[in-house]
Amino acid sequence: MTTAKEQFDRQASHYNAQWNAWTESSLQWLLTHADCQPTDTVLDVATGTGFTALAFAPHVASVVGLDVSTGMLAQARAQQDKLGLTNVRWQEGAAEQLPFADGSFSLVTCRIAPHHFESVPRFLTEVARVLRLGGRFVLADTTVPDDAPETAEWQNQVEKLRDPSHQRNLTPRQWQQALTAAGLAVVEIGVPAGETTMQLNDWLEKAGTAPTQAAEVRAAFAQASAETRAAFQIQPLPQSGDYAFIWQRLVAKATKP
Repeated sequence: MTTAKEQFDRQASHYNAQWNAWTESSLQWLLTHADCQPTDTVLDVATGTGFTALAFAPHVASVVGLDVSTGMLAQARAQQDKLGLTNVRWQEGAAEQLPFADGSFSLVTCRIAPHHFESVPRFLTEVARVLRLGGRFVLADTTVPDDAPETAEWQNQVEKLRDPSHQRNLTPRQWQQALTAAGLAVVEIGVPAGETTMQLNDWLEKAGTAPTQAAEVRAAFAQASAETRAAFQIQPLPQSGDYAFIWQRLVAKATKP
């Protein structure tokens, strides 16, 4: 089985401005709702190429960007050098075992990553541990609808075919339950409107999906049920085997009481 580290080391050079454009609305939500203070110490979990960490850096005292992928962190360092930011450092490590002392951060962020984690409950327990009392956690990730198990299963199967390191997208209700179980107090949670439309061929290319699996994904899009097509706004495009679609994204804010 492909691990997240293996997958994202391979993908690192593909995570460019287009990927960020696909997820820009989620970054803006995090920045708007994090209530950044000049004294904040921030941890960005699964930082990837550092888009989120570097966006927060001008607003806070310091940022640590953590990721399992050395390839992604190399790209993040290069971006930091271009921007001339000096208050960011990078750390290799896993979301389920954060290499930091209790109460190390006033703010933890995580954007479009937990669906790759081996254990969301362990990740959230670690978030609660490294947060100071009163600290904030802001999250964005892809999600699947509540009370639509067939649509949720379709989406997770497609994600797994495209990227074997995918684990599972949770529903908003499952996220609410998981945050609460970790001892975090949910302030806000929801699925915002206005997601950016993506194109299937570009999306497959970003992951370096093998031809056989790419063909299976295209077949799944072609055969998707009416409910699934409506949920993800799937539309065929003139190019053979290409589709326009959106992924639903959940955003949430929680605090450590």
